[in-house]
Amino acid sequence: MVLVLLIVVFVLLFVLRYLKFGAIGGVEGMPETPGRKTLVVYGPPLGGRTSRPCLEKLVREAYPDADILVPTYWHHWMSNVDAFELTSQIETAIRDADEKNKIDGAYQYEKIVLFGYSTGGLLLRKAYLWGHGLDDDRSVRHGRHPWVDRLDRFVSLSAPNRGWPSDKPEHLDIFRYAIAYVLQRVGRLTGTGRFVESLMQGSPFVSNMRVQWIDLFRDGAAGLGDRKPLIIHLVGDKDELVDRDDSIDLEAGTGANVMIKTLERLTHAEISENLYRDGAAALNPTGEAIRMALVTPPGAFPAYWADRVGALQTDDQITQLIFIMHGIRDEGTWPAEVKRSIEAQIGDAAAHVKIIPPLYRRFAMLPFLLYWDRQHNVRWFMDQYTQARAMYPKLEHVDFIGHSNGTYILASALQRYPVLKVRNIFFAGSVVPVHYDWAGRIADKQVTGRIWNVCADFDWVVAIFPQFFQQISDWLGIQKSRPGLLDIGSAGFRGFRENVATAGILRNLKYISGDHGAAFEPAMVDPIATYVSQNPAIDFVARWRPQDRPEPRGLERASNLSWLIWGGGLVGIVVIGAIFLHLAGWLGLLGFVVVLLGLLTTF
Repeated sequence: MVLVLLIVVFVLLFVLRYLKFGAIGGVEGMPETPGRKTLVVYGPPLGGRTSRPCLEKLVREAYPDADILVPTYWHHWMSNVDAFELTSQIETAIRDADEKNKIDGAYQYEKIVLFGYSTGGLLLRKAYLWGHGLDDDRSVRHGRHPWVDRLDRFVSLSAPNRGWPSDKPEHLDIFRYAIAYVLQRVGRLTGTGRFVESLMQGSPFVSNMRVQWIDLFRDGAAGLGDRKPLIIHLVGDKDELVDRDDSIDLEAGTGANVMIKTLERLTHAEISENLYRDGAAALNPTGEAIRMALVTPPGAFPAYWADRVGALQTDDQITQLIFIMHGIRDEGTWPAEVKRSIEAQIGDAAAHVKIIPPLYRRFAMLPFLLYWDRQHNVRWFMDQYTQARAMYPKLEHVDFIGHSNGTYILASALQRYPVLKVRNIFFAGSVVPVHYDWAGRIADKQVTGRIWNVCADFDWVVAIFPQFFQQISDWLGIQKSRPGLLDIGSAGFRGFRENVATAGILRNLKYISGDHGAAFEPAMVDPIATYVSQNPAIDFVARWRPQDRPEPRGLERASNLSWLIWGGGLVGIVVIGAIFLHLAGWLGLLGFVVVLLGLLTTF
C-alpha cells in the first residue's frame, strides 16, 4: 500500500509535468490554387475547432470564395503546450500561405482577415504583432513580413485581451471560481496547466503583447500610415471571464479604427453557441452581429452598432511613472512618506508624475521561497505597467524604488519581459542574486539611467535566508542569474558584482548601519525622493554619513554558514516531526505538518 502511494505521489509530482495533455496540431487549409484575393484565419477557443463548429461554419459562409486557415490545436486546463510555439506555428502558416499564393512574384491576397474566439483571439493578436517584426520574445526572430500590410481587419470574440483573470471576476459564481482556484494550485504542484498559466494577466505572453500593441499603434502609428486595420472586439455583458475594460490597450492610439460591441445577456460560452435560428440557415441576432463584424466595410456600420468609445480615459499630462514596491511583510509607512516627499519637492510638476504605491498582497515566507508564487507578484506588476502604458500616452520615463521582494519583482520582470523599460532604480535590502545580469539589461536599453543598491550591515534577513540560494548558485558555477528556483540571492547584503559594462551606472553602497529596513530611515526619505524625481546624480555614499561606514564582519561569517543554518533548521523540523510521529502516530505528524505550514504561510 505504501509503495503504491509513493508511486502515485512520484507520478503526480515528477511525471505529469513532462506530458503535454493537449495537441499543438497544425494549420489546415493551405491554398492549393494560387490567385485567390482573400485569406481568412480563424482561431478556435481552448477546446479546439470541434468545440464550436457553428463559428467555423459562419466564417466559411461569410467568405465562401476565400482561402481559410484553421489551426487544429486542442487543449484543456491541464495542457502544457507552449503558447509561444503555437503562435509561431500560426504566424509561419500565414507567411507560407501568402508566399504560396504569389503569381509572378506578386502577392495576390488583397485582403487578410483574422478572427479569433476566446484564446484564439489572443494567439492571432500575437501572431499579427510578430508579423510586424515585434518578435523580441520569439525563440527565433523572423522579422517583418508584408502580409501585415494587407490585414483588412482583426475581429476578436470574447478574447481575454488582458489575459485570463487572476482574481475572481464579477460575473463568475463562487463555485466555479473555487474549482478554478483548486485546479490552478494542483497544476502548480504537478507542473500541469502551463498553457493556461502562460495566458494569465501579467504573464510574459500577454504583457509583452499588450505593450507591443501600444508601441505599434501609438508610438509607431506613423509607420502604419493608412494601413491600419479595422479592429473589432465583441464581448457579452454577462461574460464571466472577460471584462469590457480589459481591452483598453486595443483602443490605445487607434482612434476610429477600433470598434467594441457589447452583446446583451450573453456569457463567455453563450456568445459562441446557437448562432442560427433553431437549426435553420438564418442567423440569430448574435450570429448576425458576428457576421457584420467579419464582412461589413469600414464606414458602413450603422451608427448604433458599436459601443460609444470612451472607456479609455487617458491622461496626456503624465510623463513620468514612479513605482514604489515594498517587501514580503513590510507594513511600514515609508512608501507613503516617500510619495509625500516627492510631491512636496516637485510642487506643480506633480501633475505630470504618477506614483504607483505597493498594492500587492501581503506575502509570507514560504510562498516567497517558491518560484511560481514569487512570480504572482511579478505578473501583477507587469499588469500594472501595461495598464499605465495604455492610460498615459505621453509617458517618457519609468523610475523604480524597491525594498526586499520589491527588488525581486523588478529584476525578474526585466529578465522575462523585454518590453519593460525603466530609467533610475533604487534598491535596498535586495533579494536579487549578486550575479544578476545588469550589463545585459543595460545593453538591451531596458535600463537607461542609474542603479543604486544599498546594503545594511545587520541585514540578517538577506544575509541568511536568500544567501542559501546564492551559495547554491555559486557552487554550481552560475555566472548570470536566470529565471527559476535560484533567481534570488543576497545582493542586498553583499552587493552586486560590477564590471566594465556597469561602470558609472551601477553603484553599491556598503554599508549603512541598521537592519533590513534601515535604508528608509526618516532622514533618507527626502534624498531617495530627490533621486527619482529631480536629481539622479545624487551621491548616496556622501549623503549616508560617510564617516560612519560599518563593516558587518560577524554577520558576514554567519552568512557564509547559511547552508549550515538552513540544514540545521531542516534537521530540527525532521526531528520534531519524528517525535510527534512517535508520541501521537500519523495523526500527530499530520497535525505538526499543518501547524508548520500555517506558520510558514503566515510569517
